[in-house]
Amino acid sequence: MKLPPLNALRAFECAARTGSFSAAGAELGVTSAAVSLQVKNLEDWLGLQLFTRRANRIRLTDAGRDYYSKAALALRDIAGFTEALTEGVNPRPLVISATPALAQLWLPARLADFARLRPDVPLRLRAEAEVSDLEAAGVDLRLSYGGEHPDYRITELFTDRLVPVADSPNAALADLRLIAVNFGVSISTVPGWGQYFDRFPQARADLPDYWTDSVPEAVSMVAAGLGAALLPEQVIAGDIAAGRLFRLPGGALDMPRPYVAVTAHHNKKSRRLAALLSALDG
Repeated sequence: MKLPPLNALRAFECAARTGSFSAAGAELGVTSAAVSLQVKNLEDWLGLQLFTRRANRIRLTDAGRDYYSKAALALRDIAGFTEALTEGVNPRPLVISATPALAQLWLPARLADFARLRPDVPLRLRAEAEVSDLEAAGVDLRLSYGGEHPDYRITELFTDRLVPVADSPNAALADLRLIAVNFGVSISTVPGWGQYFDRFPQARADLPDYWTDSVPEAVSMVAAGLGAALLPEQVIAGDIAAGRLFRLPGGALDMPRPYVAVTAHHNKKSRRLAALLSALDG
């Protein structure tokens, strides 16, 4: 079976449908130059000119129009039966990668709601601090705080604020040891205790007594009575509602970046993924 390079075929179909390499690049999550190169590779493979190029405009040739009509139909057929297969008797699980805080504290209740709505969609959850290449990691959906993801589609989920919490509603912040969270080497925009005391002066301004590298660890430390922590209010809402943590009197600090869902451009037609995103964003 003699098949053209499939990445090049996909780039050609997208460029022909959208009418430009730039629009195709935006849809596929690559640069317009990468789309142009893929199309050139396909033209070389076929021995045909599929587009005429003039300045920044492209136009299908007769050969290009003929090839597009057949290629687009074939790709739609592949997408259709692939979607039907993955939603069939033994569908492939959707792989969700999330930061430990979201995976352990925020996401489970929402996945339970989604499971009641779509029991036919299997899910695989991975708690990971960082994922830079979704396709290489086999990830359908990445949930994280902030970050730049220029090659992917971004859906903003919610914005949060940091609030002081302790293991007792009667605790006084001035009397407690301080627990600080290191949000990671790639995040520098999350404020900490220093900014909190600058904004809301207390009868103290000392350095934290304990440091941890994750919000779930901080939750466990607070629940064990080790002190107070400054934590994302919506992320820990379940622990507050369950009486494991208690919001202390005082102000809150806005987190400057949103929590986001990151997906590959080629997944935008997946009905299962769209349903999951809708449930998380609802």
